[in-house]
Amino acid sequence: MSEQGGSVKPGNGDEGTKPQKVQSAAATPSGEPASRSGQRDRRVGWGRYLVAPRPPGLLAGGVPPIEASALFTLLEEDPNVEPVAQVRPSRSRGLGAIAEPHAACPPVAVVMMPEERARALAANPQVVVEIDQPLTYTPASWASGGLGTATPVSDPALTVPLAEPGRLSVRVQGADGDTAAGAHVWAVGTGATAHAVTGPDGRAELTLAADTPATLKALYVRPASDYWPLRLDDPRLRDGAETTVELTALAQTFEGFPGQAVTGWGWQAMRLHQIPPTYRGHGIKIALIDSGVDITHPDLKDTVHTGYDFTRLSGERTWHTDATGHGTWCAGIIAAADNRTGITGIAAEAELHALKLFPGGHVSDLLEAVDYCITHHVDIAQLNLAYPLPSQLVAWKLLDAHTAGIAVIAPAGDTAGPLTQPAALPHVLAVGALAHTGTQPTGGTALLQPPWPGLYPAPFTATGPGVDLAAPGTAIITTGPGGGYTPADGTAIAASHVTGLAALLLAHHDHLRTHATPRTPARTSQLYTLLRTACRPVPAADPARTGAGIADAPTALGIATTWQYSPAADQPFTAAGYRQP
Repeated sequence: MSEQGGSVKPGNGDEGTKPQKVQSAAATPSGEPASRSGQRDRRVGWGRYLVAPRPPGLLAGGVPPIEASALFTLLEEDPNVEPVAQVRPSRSRGLGAIAEPHAACPPVAVVMMPEERARALAANPQVVVEIDQPLTYTPASWASGGLGTATPVSDPALTVPLAEPGRLSVRVQGADGDTAAGAHVWAVGTGATAHAVTGPDGRAELTLAADTPATLKALYVRPASDYWPLRLDDPRLRDGAETTVELTALAQTFEGFPGQAVTGWGWQAMRLHQIPPTYRGHGIKIALIDSGVDITHPDLKDTVHTGYDFTRLSGERTWHTDATGHGTWCAGIIAAADNRTGITGIAAEAELHALKLFPGGHVSDLLEAVDYCITHHVDIAQLNLAYPLPSQLVAWKLLDAHTAGIAVIAPAGDTAGPLTQPAALPHVLAVGALAHTGTQPTGGTALLQPPWPGLYPAPFTATGPGVDLAAPGTAIITTGPGGGYTPADGTAIAASHVTGLAALLLAHHDHLRTHATPRTPARTSQLYTLLRTACRPVPAADPARTGAGIADAPTALGIATTWQYSPAADQPFTAAGYRQP
């Protein structure tokens, strides 16, 4: 959370893709955003932009304001502009009535136009013009966390490709010989990185553009579910030979899993196991802005109540499917059902809304998703997607969400560097990730563990004055697509722990309970303050990476001295960082 947002000058962004013109993306009478056409064509040099009237209070002296309707009419009549959609906040439903009489974010037109036309419009002081940036996750740098500092990031301009690309065949299996289908395999070389996914036979065939198997620096395997990931540094593979990689099953680490539930090290680190079992977050509405959620998972089918697909790439509503698995990972940490198997979410009785914005989403879709949160009485919005350049329109829209009493929680970013957008914006609680020396190493954490035992900042976590607090974000067992379970890393995983705790505060804290306290900016600010002041500093850690420290659940809930738990709950972590109940 930083002190101010930013604006964007128009430039080349997502050029050449132009959806067919539609009239509006405003909310329908049912409260859902209207769908957009999926038909597209191409115009060389055209990009996708957001155009909006500058709010009157921000105009220079003597510059008259322009009405949104007049601006949109001018855009429709401009032969060098192709309107795509309009993002207009609803004025008829839910919490929109609180935020919109003095809404900070004006109505926005989504258009296709040449860069020259965008620059000309941006020169008009009455108008705000931004690139409609595509949304993405913050990629973990190979050099700074994803695979550890030993693997440099290569510059393609300096890569020397082979005349005949090398080939690498990898077979991925468990200790019992069972093949691991759907596993992602990365081969990191001196000049490039190759990637493939294992088929039903557990085999992946990789093309090495600038390396031979013998020159590879690292081999990384991330299974789809049910196994721990594996990293091999300096694997010294033989040319022409198939490489067999054997993974450790989660059931080998946790006896009886998933039939017997496990309690994660994140729960213990945040002392979530020491709060009353009746604290379940009942009645709290959480919007998870991510890649959708696989609602066929037995731990999620009864907790994810509704959602919306803002990408509409296929013309169908597919919020209940998850192309990446990322949304399903976070949903399990927040709200997995307590069914005595697998895992249990921190706020198992909260109402989770799955808002799908990836793959294919843009900043304009994010604006619509925030409007959804306002009009659907959402208490907490976890915003897991990012965009590269600051957006003043997003800053204004999130200010509207804050005015409506919505807490916005975002991962600080898996950059090992500056905070991502929108985590750096005001009124957004930015969460960094922590690792623990007692857990199963994943990714590059094994290379970068400190000499002291206990918590430490995850190698990939962002750094900067905008980090508010930190939470467990490596080797976290959670729900995966297809009904299985998987270890997950990332600042979004850490943010999910904080979102779950925030839901417990809103449901059960004497001064925040939703049924007694209206959704207001003051309530949201008090929630942020309680979370930050309840943190324990992380020993020997840079506050620029961990903020106030790790959130302590009993302290935040005000029950640290009023609730006693079994001494067995405080036993040290096991070798894998988990304790079976």
